[in-house]
Amino acid sequence: MPAEKNSITVYRIGELSRLTGVKAGTIRFYEQCGFIGFVERTSNNYRFFRRRHIYQVQVCRLVFGGFVNRRLRRESRKVLDASARWDLGAYEEAVANYQRAVEEDIVGTRRAIEICMRQMEQETGEKSLYSKKQAAAMVGVTPETVRGWERNGLLGQCEPYRKRMYGQALLNRMYVIRLLLDTGYSMMAVKSFLQEYTHGDPKSAEGLLTAPEEEELRYRSDRYLEALLHLREKTRQLWELKAEMEKV
Repeated sequence: MPAEKNSITVYRIGELSRLTGVKAGTIRFYEQCGFIGFVERTSNNYRFFRRRHIYQVQVCRLVFGGFVNRRLRRESRKVLDASARWDLGAYEEAVANYQRAVEEDIVGTRRAIEICMRQMEQETGEKSLYSKKQAAAMVGVTPETVRGWERNGLLGQCEPYRKRMYGQALLNRMYVIRLLLDTGYSMMAVKSFLQEYTHGDPKSAEGLLTAPEEEELRYRSDRYLEALLHLREKTRQLWELKAEMEKV
């Protein structure tokens, strides 16, 4: 049963584990990493937790396991930090940004899957050109990431000493590159795929990413999208926690 300390309910680690469904060892790990607020100890070194720790552990449980790419890892870490500091204003902002990033990834991933299943270089009626910063934001990566792709030869050659602009065909390629890297293909595998696609037969290129016994590219893409949709539900729960946290 919870104990009373100075008329405030406190919990031993076993009680906190039972209330949150998180193992005691995992709670200790969260504490060591600074993902939950300061934990007081008794004179004989037993931890005792307060009510806000219940919500901080729940936040950790919802965030961990959602690291499907670097951007989402970065945004989810801001949620953890705000929760650990018990800064509910910062928590609200961090969760909103996290939700927005997840939704943008879902849209981008669906687009990349669609592009993968048809002609990657196909132009649309859209003739707009975008800067590196604009193109990176549309695809959901940083300009530094795009520069890395260029250095690795994933985006083809550009004219020297001229500022590169990005049209729809190049954006399509960037969507596909991001999807393949996020779903676990190596940089070398993606480069080989793109080289074969550009200079050879698109069907042959797809074969470089597909295991003989299954449509691995489609399988990985579907699993990645499934993970993002699961993450969408977790961000919804993170948002719902805020109303309860405000009562503590």
